[in-house]
Order: sequence, then structure tokens, then C-alpha cells
Amino acid sequence: SNLSGEFTVINQYLVRDLKARGLWDAVMVADLKYFDGSTQRIDRIPADLKALYATAFETDTQWIIEAAARRQKWIDQAQSLNIYMANASGKLLDDTYKLAWLRGLKTTYYLRTIGATHAEKSTVKAGQLNAVPQSPSESVSALASASAQAVVQSGDIRYCAIDNPECEACQ
Repeated sequence: SNLSGEFTVINQYLVRDLKARGLWDAVMVADLKYFDGSTQRIDRIPADLKALYATAFETDTQWIIEAAARRQKWIDQAQSLNIYMANASGKLLDDTYKLAWLRGLKTTYYLRTIGATHAEKSTVKAGQLNAVPQSPSESVSALASASAQAVVQSGDIRYCAIDNPECEACQ
């Protein structure tokens, strides 16, 4: 099943548009895999294609709810609305579901968030699934960077305070 991320799915329309502009090559394939299918951080992709091929996590949740609310009046029962959030927090979830309720949505279906771990980067070549090669020096430097970042973040102590509007437990 692709829901578990077992397969790489290629957007044939994105490929078509990139080929038409002379941008489809091995480097583009590697970039798309590296950025988990997102076009937003690939500099050589034009802005119009970035807007057209935004991922579900890059689409504003409020806009999704507003569009669903406008469709709802034409639907007899209910629609299956998935909500995608890249950086979900308790407050953002609360605001999102309140907006859905205020707009008259009868249901929401799944809440999808980006996992703490990422799927293995892979490619299909000659009918086989192959891991995307990483140089050992890249892996070591990435590990060192992540370790240093964890040390910095561990010093950022959070605590519960009733007068803190950002405290999710107190809201």
C-alpha cells in the first residue's frame, strides 16, 4: 500500500511540465527525492510550477476548510475531508477544528501530520528498488549537525504557566 510510503509515486504532470521547460534531469529527480516530493525549496523550479505543484502539507489548511465548506451545501450527507498539517500544535488543531465546525462541516476524516522520521529515499532502476546513495562524509556531517542542534535545543526549557497563551496544556 502506498499509504504506508512503500512506493515512490511520480506525478506525471509535474514531469511533463518540467520536461517542457527543459528542467527534467537526474539532478531534478534527486532533488525531488531529497525534498520528499516538494518543489518549494528547489531554486530552479519557477514560481508558477511551485504554486501549481504544492504538496498537501504546503496548502493552507484554512483554505482547504473554506473550500470544503462551500462544497458541503451541495452534498447530501457529508464529505471525507483530510486535514494536512506540517507543524501541528494543540492551538493550531483547536483553531482548525473550530473553523471547520463554524463553517458547517459535518465531518473531518483523517488528520495527517509529517512523521518524526522520514521514509527511506529510494529510486526505481531496471525494475528494482535501490537506496539513494549518500556519501559517508555527508552522513557524518549530518549526524554531527543534528547532535549539535539537539544540544542547543535541550537548553531550551519549557514549562507550564497559566498566563502563557502558548502553553498548550493550559488552554
